[in-house]
Amino acid sequence: MNKLNSGRWALGLMSLTIWGISGCKKLPDFGALSTNFVVVTKYDNNAEFSTYKTFAIRDTIQVITENPKDSIWFDQDAQSIIQEVVKNMQDAGYTRVPVGSSITDLGIQLVGLRNTTIYSVPPGYWWGYPGWYPPCYWGYCGGWGYWYSWGYTYSVSTGSLIIEMVDLKNAGHLEKLNIVWNASGSGQVGTSTSFVVSQCLRTVDQAFLQSPYLKTH
Repeated sequence: MNKLNSGRWALGLMSLTIWGISGCKKLPDFGALSTNFVVVTKYDNNAEFSTYKTFAIRDTIQVITENPKDSIWFDQDAQSIIQEVVKNMQDAGYTRVPVGSSITDLGIQLVGLRNTTIYSVPPGYWWGYPGWYPPCYWGYCGGWGYWYSWGYTYSVSTGSLIIEMVDLKNAGHLEKLNIVWNASGSGQVGTSTSFVVSQCLRTVDQAFLQSPYLKTH
């Protein structure tokens, strides 16, 4: 499968607005930076999206996690995400057809990724940290630094939703499957299924919002 070897990037950070006011400025909501997914889209400059009229989409989401038993996501939550893609495609003027139809112009599939990163903070991490006062400040001098008999670890779970759009209309004479558009939304996730689903839905809507060229006319 041919990757997008030519295209343009679009980067959207949902729910983040920075307002500039004369004499003062309002800081962004830094909490939103760690909750809302960052959405990136890319498309093939050679693709003429107005020439595509139909699309087919898989009814499952492929899942890749640290659990080797994970493979597909197909419950009601997954269907709501898939239907959000369908809605955006139809709003752009495309007609959905069954998978395997001979008149399919575009094929769409979704992939979900989840990964847990574990960070380890060794003893004495704060020693020498900018703004952290040395021992003498507290009245303990003697040429030594702080000593901790322990360290600590913490983990961060991150997730991504990837949407890939393949040109099936020209696959025959090109003798290859060309990805003409893809989108990915990534960010920190927790254990709440409803939060993950809401971020996936936001990713879909934001991806189409920043891709106005996806239309049949």
